[in-house]
Amino acid sequence: MRIPLVASLTLLAACAPPRAAKPYPNAEPPAGEANGEAGAEVGVVRYFDRTVDLAPFLTGFPYVQWMPSLRTDKLFVLKTGERYELQMLDLAGDAAKSLTQAVTVSDVDWSQRSLWRLHHHAASDTVWLHADARNDEHMNLWTLNLKTGSLEQVTDHDYVYGFGLDDAESQIAYLPRAGAAPPYRTCLRVMDVASKAAREVVCDTPALSFTWSVPRFSPDGREVYFAAQVDGDRNRTQLVAVDLTAARPAVRVVTDPKVTRTDAELLEGWLDADTGLLLANDDGYRNLYSMSRKTGAVKQLTRFTEDLTSASITDIGVVGVHRSPLGSSLAVIDPRGGKVLAARPLPGSADVLEGRDGRVIWTHEAPDQYFELNVQQVLADAQGPAFSRGWSVGLTDAVRDAVVQCKAERVKIPTFDRDKATGKPRELHAFVLTPLRPPADPGRRLALIEAFYGGENRYSTFDHVMCAAGLTVVSPTVRGGDGFGKAFAALNDRDLGGDEIVDLFHVARWAERTLGLGPAQIGVFGGSHGGYATMRALTFPPGTKGHNDRYEFGFGLAHAGFSDIKSFHDQCNIPDWVVLESGDPSRPEDLARMKDRSPLSHVDLLAAPLLLTHGSNDWRVPVGESRAFYEKARALGKPVTLVEFAGQGHHIEGLGRIAELYQARFDMLQKVAAPPAGAASASAAGL
Repeated sequence: MRIPLVASLTLLAACAPPRAAKPYPNAEPPAGEANGEAGAEVGVVRYFDRTVDLAPFLTGFPYVQWMPSLRTDKLFVLKTGERYELQMLDLAGDAAKSLTQAVTVSDVDWSQRSLWRLHHHAASDTVWLHADARNDEHMNLWTLNLKTGSLEQVTDHDYVYGFGLDDAESQIAYLPRAGAAPPYRTCLRVMDVASKAAREVVCDTPALSFTWSVPRFSPDGREVYFAAQVDGDRNRTQLVAVDLTAARPAVRVVTDPKVTRTDAELLEGWLDADTGLLLANDDGYRNLYSMSRKTGAVKQLTRFTEDLTSASITDIGVVGVHRSPLGSSLAVIDPRGGKVLAARPLPGSADVLEGRDGRVIWTHEAPDQYFELNVQQVLADAQGPAFSRGWSVGLTDAVRDAVVQCKAERVKIPTFDRDKATGKPRELHAFVLTPLRPPADPGRRLALIEAFYGGENRYSTFDHVMCAAGLTVVSPTVRGGDGFGKAFAALNDRDLGGDEIVDLFHVARWAERTLGLGPAQIGVFGGSHGGYATMRALTFPPGTKGHNDRYEFGFGLAHAGFSDIKSFHDQCNIPDWVVLESGDPSRPEDLARMKDRSPLSHVDLLAAPLLLTHGSNDWRVPVGESRAFYEKARALGKPVTLVEFAGQGHHIEGLGRIAELYQARFDMLQKVAAPPAGAASASAAGL
């Protein structure tokens, strides 16, 4: 989870006591549980003699998930705390705004449920939401009445991939999926906004399955565009169109189905009645393309050699960001020819949230720089486009001093193979984040290596909380990671738990040499795919793929990871991702590899203490994945603890619960750094 930022420091002592996390199955809370003790200050966690106050990290700038609507001059955002509030800020006028002017628009606690996207329908004073009811990612469409604050569920499906409104805001196109397990059936539906009556237009087939995307209407409202996958393959993603006026609507593939592609996203807005713009990575990087409705022609406009991660159409041109983990460039692009008309290089990661008319809203952050939101005008004069006046929101100096606890250094780490494109030994990009206040006792130095998805050029609350405790974080982009194009991301295809793990071993050995630590002081951590990779790294059979390689990590922290690839495929809501990364379980050879690459199959190799954490309502990675590993490890007398968070999904939300999560981690790390006298290793009694 990526957490917050504000203009003033709010203390947590006034918050309600946190709900206690539950070690699984039934046991006492981990030793040293600061937040569960009577009278303990909520949000304060302890590691040896250090007290880490999470207040600046969690409420110093308590805003996440920025959802602007320049069409209606409103900015929606979640304000975090013990409860998460949905707030609305009026953007009208040129004067700078303060987030203290934002108003809460409902009494719903969004730490208890998922909110992915919203659309402000000003004519009815209503917000349409893509949300769930219980943090379980059973996503549906809801409406929130801004006058009364009432929340109403509009659809009732197993899962809704995405939704979009036409330019008149009278129709909604959405993609509901049916079925609790694959194969799923997904249909395009169109709903009348006023009556909420919906009709089913066309359904997918195994040969062309509908998937995650924001449906876009044509300017005349006659067509809908969205993403689909050929044979359910994420590497063969297509932009497709459906004519809503046809007697028998059918799906028309717009992009070239022969080209390998993982992205196909139509931008909001059109250049004219015929021409739309899309982002796709046909040439290996995400670039800008134009599309003609009349001829069906798709033309590549830009040729960046790093991904155009976000873009929006304005009166001045397309404002977008192309970047890699090495840095970003905010650019104005000619939407007809693709020429870069203006550019502003930026350290760290920038992203365009929305642009309209002559305004753009964009964000900026870096590993040692917290979040900043910018609202700017994009103007044109004789010299061309330029970013002009505007305003921004970010941290006060006091909060920045409190939450920036690491020094970030970008490094390259050699791994075991050669880059086929260059013929040179492959080097992995990484950030090393060292504490500004290192521990006085060298024996208490620990380093944590991020399993997946590391190397992002962003601020990480986790990293800086670890640095505040005196710990070092090494965050590498192992093969299969994001930010270096389609070919690098594809290195992990059908090799889940293979060479990506060997990369981690080489990063760990680099950390030994560079940081002067021993294997017992170096651990691995991650969430989701990274949680799986953490378990896999600690149970890796040396003979995998003939590498004869293994690293004796000193500990592991795995959040919301899966331990059995086949059962994960059968229960999760992203089985197409599993097929891409690991293979098709209906094929015997793929199923055998899935079993061998599953940490559950090699629990006997676990030697290092492992902390598993998981939300009980997680559907992305069901909690049973952590429970199964825990039960088998305990039966074998292995050093493992599982802490569940009741009612939470794939991420842990809410101040008290987040503090409990960190305290559980610090309790385990403290025992690693200073094991009890006479204890050679953690015992079956727990950590």
